Amino acid sequence: MRYNLTHFFVLIFFLISSPISSSEMTLNELFFDNSKPYHLKILDALPETAIIQIGPDDAKNTVIEFMDYFCGYCKKIHSELIGLANNRNDTRVIFLQHPILSESSTVVAYMVIAANMQNKGFELHNELFSIDGSLNQKKLDEILDKLEINKVKLRIDIGKEEVKNTVSLSSFLANGAGARGTPTLFINEEFVGGYIPINRLEQLLN
Repeated sequence: MRYNLTHFFVLIFFLISSPISSSEMTLNELFFDNSKPYHLKILDALPETAIIQIGPDDAKNTVIEFMDYFCGYCKKIHSELIGLANNRNDTRVIFLQHPILSESSTVVAYMVIAANMQNKGFELHNELFSIDGSLNQKKLDEILDKLEINKVKLRIDIGKEEVKNTVSLSSFLANGAGARGTPTLFINEEFVGGYIPINRLEQLLN
């Protein structure tokens, strides 16, 4: 695994300046404790509301995708990752926020984390990547109504520092891992930058 040195030092500065999460993982544990693989330490560093997951917690294989809701390749791989988790009971897929394409990307990332506070995070995430064509306000309102998400609470939670910090931390961890764009994947300990065909991905599973 290779990490960009500039991103590494930016991430160190960020983590020194801010608490990592409620798990209180230390900087030393994140980067220098080799008792646990780095991709699993990323999950430990993030609050529970950051985790959008399909598949069992105790799965033998863990696939992590850093993604952006306006990324075409993220949309392309989404159904493949969902199918992978549905077809294999030994694999979990975790989707993490890395909004880099536009301000709208960041707003939607906030929205999904806020929806996760209503236990609707995965459902909203899945609907956003399953719509036909481009996302717009009308389609978004229809999704929120379909999922029976409390819009008042959603608006309140979107504005919370907790939600903004969660998305910022997720994105910094992506950068620290060496992400150049989206999608960026960890397939267990294997780091993959960019889209990968599902048959190739399955070859990297245990």
